Amino acid sequence: MRLRKLHLVTDEDWQRELALIGADPETWDRLSLKCRVFVFSTGYLPSTAANILKQCMLSGGADAIVSRGSVSCRIKETEAMIIGTPRQILRGCASLDGQPFDLPALAGELKEALDDFPVIPDIIHVRKKVLDFRRKPLIMGILNVTPDSFSDGGRYLNTDDALIHARQMVSQGAAIIDIGAESTRPGSLPVSADIQLDRLLPIIESLSSDCEAVISVDTANASVAGAVLSAGASMINDVSALSDPAMAQTVAEAGIPLVLMHMKGTPETMQDNPVYIDVIEDIYSFFRERIEVATEAGILRERIIIDPGIGFGKNLEDNLRIISRLEEFRWLGCRVLLGHSLKSFIGQLTGKKDPFEREIGSHAVTALSSGSADIVRVHDVEGTVQVLRITSALEYGTSG
Repeated sequence: MRLRKLHLVTDEDWQRELALIGADPETWDRLSLKCRVFVFSTGYLPSTAANILKQCMLSGGADAIVSRGSVSCRIKETEAMIIGTPRQILRGCASLDGQPFDLPALAGELKEALDDFPVIPDIIHVRKKVLDFRRKPLIMGILNVTPDSFSDGGRYLNTDDALIHARQMVSQGAAIIDIGAESTRPGSLPVSADIQLDRLLPIIESLSSDCEAVISVDTANASVAGAVLSAGASMINDVSALSDPAMAQTVAEAGIPLVLMHMKGTPETMQDNPVYIDVIEDIYSFFRERIEVATEAGILRERIIIDPGIGFGKNLEDNLRIISRLEEFRWLGCRVLLGHSLKSFIGQLTGKKDPFEREIGSHAVTALSSGSADIVRVHDVEGTVQVLRITSALEYGTSG
């Protein structure tokens, strides 16, 4: 038996195998339309429109899965799941031309989506520094200057200790240092702007003079954001996704990157039995609306980073589903941040109650998510660098 079944996952895998055969370099352009299967969700459509969509997709060799009740129009509307190769879906799109219910517009969206993810610049200039995503994910090192954060609360309240730790993380490979002066652990209460600034400003003013990494501040308060940006910070990580009406304008005027995070409720209430019908769709819709608010305020889309908020109003199954389907959020045209480090869901899976006994579990999540996340927010920078070197070598089959 000379037959060998190949396991080709990435485009690079296919292209490398074609090169070994000696195939024409243009073969992949044609083959890629046949060997990849895409799956799209349309959101809700009138049942009649869904039935037309299904027939058009079937005519091209693809399919559109709809609710059983929509076939007989017993229900008014249904979601549809479109499945097929690019070539099959394109043939189905051709059949949608001239159809009612705005289906030609849907065909246009499908054609654009088949061109792969929206193009986002590989390099973001952040004042005098640069975030280079050509070898992603970048590492965001966590520096909590709080007495009550769930893992390292109280460790870095002293300014000298905080500076030593920040510089150590930079030397280990952190591209971003994210400084937080207000705990967002479950059950925590807000901290005033004055207290946040008392904790933040001495660190930022010292770091900004010689720190190679981008300095990010974890705050939902626009007045805090304005003060730390003036002091030398150059990125804002807003766990409330612009709940402060002044935050969007503050960030837009500064021209710096912004992280928008999803949280169900507030830190005080977020873990009080959070329930979703479809956690991925709910978060996706939330980001679509928040991104629109940000861009209307003048924040460039390429500078928006979205964080689905692992552990922020989610149960174990929610967190696992988000991480396993993280790549879907990249369709929003923004960089994606994963903040999983030492979180309680890892403790639930491993039985480790002490957050600092969850490093191995955190590294496992980093390794498995490295192809989907653009930024990983972690406590252990040195260990994460090792993990990413190994996963990169395995992904590309080379140590270079």
